[in-house]
Amino acid sequence: MGIIRWGLQAAGSAYTDQPKEVLICQGLSNDILAAPATVKNGRETTVLTDGSVFNVGINQAALLIENGKVHDFVIADTEETTGQYIYDTNAEPSLLNGGSKNWDNVWKMVKDRFTYGGHSPNTCHLIYINLKEIAENPVGAGKVPFIDNYLNTRLLMGVHGYYTFRISNPATFYEKLLMDPSVKYRKNEITEQLRMEMIPKIQAALARIAPLCTNGYQDIYLHDEDLAHALNEALKEEWLESRGIELVKVALTPELNPEDAKRVAQLENAKTLSNVDMAFGSMINAQNEAMQNAAANANGAVNGFMGMGLAGGQGMNAQGLLQAKMAQQVSQPQAKPATTNDTTWICPTCGNQCNGKFCPEDGTPKPTTRFCSNCGKQISPDAKFCPNCGQKQ
Repeated sequence: MGIIRWGLQAAGSAYTDQPKEVLICQGLSNDILAAPATVKNGRETTVLTDGSVFNVGINQAALLIENGKVHDFVIADTEETTGQYIYDTNAEPSLLNGGSKNWDNVWKMVKDRFTYGGHSPNTCHLIYINLKEIAENPVGAGKVPFIDNYLNTRLLMGVHGYYTFRISNPATFYEKLLMDPSVKYRKNEITEQLRMEMIPKIQAALARIAPLCTNGYQDIYLHDEDLAHALNEALKEEWLESRGIELVKVALTPELNPEDAKRVAQLENAKTLSNVDMAFGSMINAQNEAMQNAAANANGAVNGFMGMGLAGGQGMNAQGLLQAKMAQQVSQPQAKPATTNDTTWICPTCGNQCNGKFCPEDGTPKPTTRFCSNCGKQISPDAKFCPNCGQKQ
C-alpha cells in the first residue's frame, strides 16, 4: 500500500472509477499539533479505503499508520508537494517529501519497517501533523548567573519570555508521543514538559552567547536565534532525537535583583566617567547647576559664588579642571574605576549600608531575592503566589 500523486500519476493508471472518499485536515491551529483526517462530508475517520483521495496543505504532514507504525507519508514543506494524493493498496510506499529539509533520517527509519513490500493486508489510518512554527509558549528562570563582559562583572538575574518550536520529524513525533491516529494532540500536553526541560539548560545557553552581548546583559534579547541554537545543542537528545521537535526562537528579557541593579548603575557611571570627554561634560553640567543654585541664593549671588569659591578669581573653572585632569593622566596611570562589594546591601528598616548577613544597627536580616519558578519575575520573599502569572511558589 502506498501513495500516488493525484492528477500527476493517476492518468493512465488503473483508476477508472471516482475515488471512494475525499479526506481533508481541519483544526491544525497554533494549539493543535496533530489531528485525524476528516471526510469532506464532515464525518471523522482515520481508516482509508482503497482509492481514497486526501488533501495535504503547506506545512502539513500526512502519515499512513499501520499497526501503530508509520508506513508511508507525505510531507508538504514546499508548494510543490501540496495538493491531492490517492491511497492505493497496490502501490509501493512512496515517502513523498519536500526538498527544503533533510528527511534522510525519517526515510531510513520508515524504510526499515517495510515487511510486506508495500502490499500489507492490514488496515491503514491517516493522521495529519502540524509542521508550522508553534508560538506563544512562556518560559522563565530565576537566579541565573551571567558574566557581563561589558562591565566585567558577574550578575545573578531572572529571565522570562517566550519560545517557539516546530515538529521537524513527524514520524518520530507520532511514534514517541501519539501512537493513536484517532485523537487530536494539543500543544498543552507537551509544552509544560518542554518548559521544565529548558530551565536547567538556560544557564549554559546564556554562557555561550555572553561573548556576543557586547553591550552587556541588555543585549540578550537581540540574540534570540543564537540562544535557540545553543539550547537546541543542549536539548538535542531530549527534543530532536526523542520527540522530533526542534527549538526555533527564544526571546528572553533579563531582570536584575535590586542589589545587582544598584551595582550595575554604579559600574556604568564609573565606566562613563572614565572617558575624559564624558567626564568633562558631566563636570560642565554639574558646574552650571551649581551656578544656577548660587544665583538663586537668598543672601545674594555674590555670596553664593563665594561659597562656590568662584568669586574674585578663586577656585578653578571647567577649563582649569580639564587641564589638571589631562596633566594627571600624563604624569600617572589612570586609576581603575572603583567597584562595589558584591555583598553590600541596604537595610530596608533603617537604611544603613551593611556587609554581613544582619544589619549592625537594628539586627534586620539581609533580604532574600526570589524569582518565580514559572515566569522568572522577581517576587517578594514571603509571596505564596506569583503576582505576574499566578504560579504557586
